[in-house]
Parts: sequence; structure tokens; C-alpha cells
Amino acid sequence: MAVIVSVIVRGVTREQYDQVRATVGWLERTPEGAISHVTWWEGGDCHNIDAWESEAAFQAFAEQRLGPGMAQVGVQKEPEVTLHQAHEVYLPKAATIKAS
Repeated sequence: MAVIVSVIVRGVTREQYDQVRATVGWLERTPEGAISHVTWWEGGDCHNIDAWESEAAFQAFAEQRLGPGMAQVGVQKEPEVTLHQAHEVYLPKAATIKAS
């Protein structure tokens, strides 16, 4: 069953986020079960909303790639994760849009 995952990492900068994303290889090797990913900042906190095919798919990514990737680049913040059962996930097109 699809899930929506809200992740907040307090105090993580855009540069740290970009380092983690590059280390994890999100853009080059889409994680198994990942459907969508959106990131923004409020104050000094990094917010993410993801859609995943299942909670197990997200947990596997978090344990096998995200956690080790964060440790590798020295991000020691503990992500605050909230999961919700998805009612609907609709993606009208695939795109990667980065702030300049």
C-alpha cells in the first residue's frame, strides 16, 4: 500500500542536503519503490514529502542508503519521520526542477 512520508531534518543546509542526495545517488539510481520526492526549507529546517510504494520500501531506502549517506557526509541530525497511508498519488509528468 502506498504511503506518504514526511521527513524534517532540522538545521540541515541546502549544501548538506545536496551532498547527501549526491552521495545517496537519488537522481542516478532511483530507489526501489520511490514514487515522488519534494524538498523545501522553512527557516533552517529541511522538509521533504515523498510518496513510496510501501512503508517497507521507504524503510529499506532509509536503512541502506539514506542513513549511511548522511553519516558519510557528516550530517548527524536525526530525521523526524511521519508516515501516512496514501489515499491517492497522482503524477501528471516526470520532472526534476532545482532552485538556481
